[in-house]
Amino acid sequence: MLKRCFILVWLLYTSHVHSQDKWLFVTEPFPPYFAEQLPQQGWLADIVISALATQKVMVDIEYTTWGRAIKLLERNKRTAVLGAYFSPEREKTFYYSRPLARSFTGLFKRKDSEIHYDGTLTSLLPYSISIGSDYIVSDDFSTQPDLAITETQDLLSSLRILQLGRVDLVAGTKEVGEYWLKNNVNLQTNSNADIEYIEPHLAYHHLYIIFSKSSVHSKQQLAQLEAGLTTIIINGEAANVLASHGFSETEQKQYLEFLKR
Repeated sequence: MLKRCFILVWLLYTSHVHSQDKWLFVTEPFPPYFAEQLPQQGWLADIVISALATQKVMVDIEYTTWGRAIKLLERNKRTAVLGAYFSPEREKTFYYSRPLARSFTGLFKRKDSEIHYDGTLTSLLPYSISIGSDYIVSDDFSTQPDLAITETQDLLSSLRILQLGRVDLVAGTKEVGEYWLKNNVNLQTNSNADIEYIEPHLAYHHLYIIFSKSSVHSKQQLAQLEAGLTTIIINGEAANVLASHGFSETEQKQYLEFLKR
């Protein structure tokens, strides 16, 4: 009798474990939205993990370079990419979730350098510009063949070579670049090469989760994600997550209205 009870409990346990789906997300560190060193991997990662938990989905996030993340998803080596910008070209290959966050892209320069930028791409023609591999900055930026562009593996690397004076400008995400400038030790070692973000912005973007259209599971997985997001909005878990990351009540309401769209 005891042996039968043990077998029954073991079967129930293994059935529960195997009912837990596990997804592997891949992305580039993108603080303050998500990064391995942030509490709960950042507020946006926390939102996504909480949403999928309602669907009995466990999540692991692998951090790598952006170019590698996209290639892994294209080859169906990972479940999804976290934090992609939209482009018509990418939409041919990937399914997009609802928008999950907002950000700006623009230009960084050394404070001691004289840059004459008036918001037009033609005003950037005299300058050398660094950008992370496979980054989206703006539609116009991507299709301007006369810009002097140098690619690095990521925004942090671009900011480092800007600090060293190897390029005149860096194009990238405002919020992420400003986080690295405040928190990365390597960027703070040379006070004579301080970096600043300059306006006007080049573009405004939404962040999405993308799934490969070539995967047979993608449509179902996208539906699970969307259902989970709706669930945590309704049951109050999304607000709790935001509060735990320091969002004010006003900021919580604004974000939740954005997430409902």
